[in-house]
This record gives sequence, structure tokens and C-alpha cells, in this order.
Amino acid sequence: MRTAETVCAIDANVILRYLLGEGGAVGEKAARIMEALDDGEISVWCDPVTLAEVVWVLTSFYRREPAAVSAALLPIVKTDGLHMPEKERYVRALELFARGGVHYGDACACATAWGECGGRLLSFDRKLSKVEGITRLESV
Repeated sequence: MRTAETVCAIDANVILRYLLGEGGAVGEKAARIMEALDDGEISVWCDPVTLAEVVWVLTSFYRREPAAVSAALLPIVKTDGLHMPEKERYVRALELFARGGVHYGDACACATAWGECGGRLLSFDRKLSKVEGITRLESV
């Protein structure tokens, strides 16, 4: 593996076309981009909103289960060449999302609570009280 020479931001459609295994020229380009990322030939920045868009499209439009979405995304997100702010937070969110029972946005809020707030989370969503390590609060 060589040192990555190219740094680009990545859009949700590249990740989606790769994960969906789309054929044709665009699908082939997406596969080459992701292979270059995996091989360490390129380095990319992924905005957390881009990751959220991928999760949303896969779960809503393509009706993929949270566990399948997380299983597909975690290896990509964990790739050394993929950079994102507070990457470990989003890895934890995907891991929680994979267990089911919480939406991805709630999983991100829980990951933030774990990492920044000792597990304290202001929320009216009672099901989040069941998340291990979360203390759900309805007031301050």
C-alpha cells in the first residue's frame, strides 16, 4: 500500500452507487474510486451529513435493514483513508444503529452523549432510555 496522493471530499452518490453495485460507467467509476480508497491510493473526506444521507437513502428508498446498512458502511468508514470529523462518534452511531430500535439520528445523538456528556441526553423519546449508557433527561 502506498501513501495516498489525492485528497477529495466524497459525495453520497459515489458511496451509494458502490454499495448498490450499480453497473454501467458510473457504477464502474464508483467501484474504482472505492477500490483506490481501500488500497490507500486516495484519501477522502466524508462530511457526517453525507454519511447520514447514505443511511437515509438505503433505509428509506431501498428499504435496507439497519444491520445491513451498518455492515456495509462500517468497513468504509473505518478505512484509514476516509476522514471525517469525530469519526469514532459515527462508528459508534453505526454500531448502535445496527442493533435496531433507534433511528440513525438518535444513534448519533446517543454517540454524542456518550462521548461528550457522560451519557446524558435531553430527549422526549422514551425508547432512548433503554439505550445502555444513556441517561435520558426531559428537563435540566
